[in-house]
Amino acid sequence: MKDIYRYGILLFLVFVVGTAFFRYQMGVQIDGIRKEALENTRKQFFASQSAFDKLSQNFYNDYNDYLARMLYMIRGEKDGEREALREELLTRLYPAYHSATLFGLNQFQVYDGSGRSFLRFHYSDYRDDDLKAVRPAVRKLIREKRFLKGFEVGRFVDGLRYLYPLFYDGEFVGGYEWVWNHETLIRELRRIYGGRYGIIVRSSGMRHIVLPREIRRHYARFVPCSDFLYHKSAFGIYGPDFVGFMNRLFDGKGLCRALEKDESFSFLRELDGREYLVKVVALKTITGKPYGYFISVSEEERIAQIYRLFLIEVVLLLLGLLLIFLLLYRSYRDRMFVRTLIDSQKDIVILTNGIRLTDANRTFLEFFDVKSPEEFVDRYGCICNLFIEEKGFVGRVNDGKDWLEYMRDNDRENRVIMFDRRRGEERIFMVSLNRFDNTGLYVISFRDITELEREKRHFKIESMMDHLTALYNKRSFEHFLKDRLEDLRRFKRGEVALVMFDIDHFKQINDRFGHRTGDEVLRHLAALVQSKMRQSDFLARWGGEEFMMIMEGSGLEGACRKAEMLRELIEAEDFGIPGGLTCSFGVTVLRPDDTIETAQERVDQLLYRAKNGGRNRVVCEA
Repeated sequence: MKDIYRYGILLFLVFVVGTAFFRYQMGVQIDGIRKEALENTRKQFFASQSAFDKLSQNFYNDYNDYLARMLYMIRGEKDGEREALREELLTRLYPAYHSATLFGLNQFQVYDGSGRSFLRFHYSDYRDDDLKAVRPAVRKLIREKRFLKGFEVGRFVDGLRYLYPLFYDGEFVGGYEWVWNHETLIRELRRIYGGRYGIIVRSSGMRHIVLPREIRRHYARFVPCSDFLYHKSAFGIYGPDFVGFMNRLFDGKGLCRALEKDESFSFLRELDGREYLVKVVALKTITGKPYGYFISVSEEERIAQIYRLFLIEVVLLLLGLLLIFLLLYRSYRDRMFVRTLIDSQKDIVILTNGIRLTDANRTFLEFFDVKSPEEFVDRYGCICNLFIEEKGFVGRVNDGKDWLEYMRDNDRENRVIMFDRRRGEERIFMVSLNRFDNTGLYVISFRDITELEREKRHFKIESMMDHLTALYNKRSFEHFLKDRLEDLRRFKRGEVALVMFDIDHFKQINDRFGHRTGDEVLRHLAALVQSKMRQSDFLARWGGEEFMMIMEGSGLEGACRKAEMLRELIEAEDFGIPGGLTCSFGVTVLRPDDTIETAQERVDQLLYRAKNGGRNRVVCEA
């Protein structure tokens, strides 16, 4: 009996020590995830600004010399002459400014070499105020005369600023800046990565700079920490409940004290039975002063899995000790071993021979919202029946009878798409196969690579844009046209019109006025036509001075009217070149038996007829 007590005490001590070790291990893992998530959040925040970097740099490349020359001319000019130059600058750059606002630009401002505002495009009547008196970044630009990027509060708006110095004949003559507000930054993050985000700024840093009416109009107090404000429209992206959600996350004086340190941190908060990981990244101004915080909120499934794994480890430790104490059967120990092995994985893991599902881990059950492998088999049969058919991914191979053999013999990566019933979205998985002893069974793991694929698709989208006109390029157009033709054949959808047009005598424009003027004409024309497009229309630069347009739901007659309207609009528009500008159009409608080549050839012939018929006209398919 003493030996039993001795063994019992020893096993209890082992249980206590093992539980403490697992708890320590869990804390280390969670701390690692928090640090990794905080660093990834910081990287995502700055990586999401790449599109804004490109837009601002392209504008600088196009207009640097012109802006510098204009600022050089205003020095010493009288008020009337300065006003005329201001109007010329506003007229010349407004199309580029307007195009940038379509991508979320909030402010464009030009100031002279002394730091006085010369022109605010967003508020052109408010000018000639001394910016350097209230803007440290402007003082820094004048002092250092180099490009600056970062956050700063202004009279009307705060946000991410791009400040460019301007030089004429080597002499500093002033600068200009682009500003992207909180709403634009958050929308770009949401577009690329999904998720929920917010930005809060110190109210003490705004009171003496931002006009009071602008604060009342655009900002509201962040209730948990009263020294901070948030942009109403930025928080409003996620609906009216988001403010309350953020207030609950930050409820507690300890977090407000953490915000006073101006350091990045992260914390876990459980709300309504869900575990949220909140990443708080400290933001600095251009001059290195505290600005505010960028906040990212996510349901961190890995942490929930670690909690579950900790419980599993503790239970398994207890069960293991009981197994030793009670000498349970070997088969039961083997089953617990397999159960422990696959349940410890964050990936979906199953044990199968390709037809019969033998076992599956907890992640699998949660993903498919079933309580057991038996329930899954009753409901779906083979897991391969849930593979979504899409080009480049493994689908249902021979009705699921030999999908395992197909993956095993496939010399490429095995990727599948399955629907996540918890998130209500499709997820992409990389499949790995490992033979389990000599039983004929395979341990198959499905690793979620959705976020990686999203990043790849983002960069693919970048490659499908024409950066001169900000329109889609030829490659994008052919993809879109191919999809519309397939829809027309498969679903018998309504009429789809195809329009091709190009600029008459464009070569003469380049020869007479230079390629820079030619590029400006292309940008001006693209912005003009795009402003008259419906949301469902698709406009692309085909190449050179040629453009293609697809109008869904438009018959031939309606498309011809639209083309004629565009022709007249272009003819009447002032493109800043003598003699004006005209375009020729060809119009057709897609047919169910069309290919990309036949549709393109037909509309090209119609455009050719318009050219031969004297140009500046619309030729429609008979």
